[in-house]
Amino acid sequence: MHSKAQRFEHVELKVQDLSKALHFYQNGLGLVEIARENGVVYLGCGYDKNYDLAVSEGGTGVTHFAVRVDNEDELEYFFKKISGVGVSVVRHNGTEPGQEKGIRFQLPSGIPMEFVLVADNSYVNPARPAYPRNVASAPLNIDHINLMAVDVKKETDFFREILDFKVSDIVDPEMNGNYMMTFMRFRGYHHDVATTITKNPQETLHHLSWTMSNIEHIKVACDVLTQFEVDVELGPGRHPIGPNLYAYYLEPGGNRFEYVAEQAYLDPDSPTKIWRSMQDTLESWSKLKRPPSSFIRGT
Repeated sequence: MHSKAQRFEHVELKVQDLSKALHFYQNGLGLVEIARENGVVYLGCGYDKNYDLAVSEGGTGVTHFAVRVDNEDELEYFFKKISGVGVSVVRHNGTEPGQEKGIRFQLPSGIPMEFVLVADNSYVNPARPAYPRNVASAPLNIDHINLMAVDVKKETDFFREILDFKVSDIVDPEMNGNYMMTFMRFRGYHHDVATTITKNPQETLHHLSWTMSNIEHIKVACDVLTQFEVDVELGPGRHPIGPNLYAYYLEPGGNRFEYVAEQAYLDPDSPTKIWRSMQDTLESWSKLKRPPSSFIRGT
């Protein structure tokens, strides 16, 4: 159930215990199973036939993620542009449920990314979802991904110069190019992809976000978390960057998820905002300057 501006399409994650993770994803988060192929389970929010989250057992973190393009011409444009700078690009046509065509390549961090075209671009009716939605607190859609990178500036430059992303916000405390975080958009949604600094190159994911209607939707979803003995790690609150509502938690699969609402939409020519302090980006409603120690770690 994407808006035209939102372009984050799907992600495949590793989880520590597949059956435990699936129990939560289907009964707590409220996703529906769409397919199973070669040990990978594909799930979606259910409004359309496209999958949002794929999971397989064996650790944590990102196996690959995808951003949706408009047409084959745009897909071919990126195939040529990315391969033209010496990056290996592989076609993935029909290799995943609902994915008609795609190209896969690695970011400078080594994380695999895709540009894709999906089969279901139909008009979405919330009262008539493609699959029955049995959990009232279920998200409307997958929202964005926040990756981990040792060199955030190098990752950001690749998104901006090669992948044609716009940079909405940069956290650069010393104003010397040693970025701590960046937030990037493919169309008008404030960020489809963000990056956060890490010292550990094995960490690939800070968090995966899910679109919620409003603060009431987030509140009810947090109430459901308690039924599954899942603690809210940070929030609910409002980030100064975005400036979206949020609530973070470490889900039973071993990765961090976020519930998000009221994310900003930007014009194509909106300037990049530079932030001088990580602490100033955390919370608008209080003087909270330090998150829990767990929040610094990725998976």
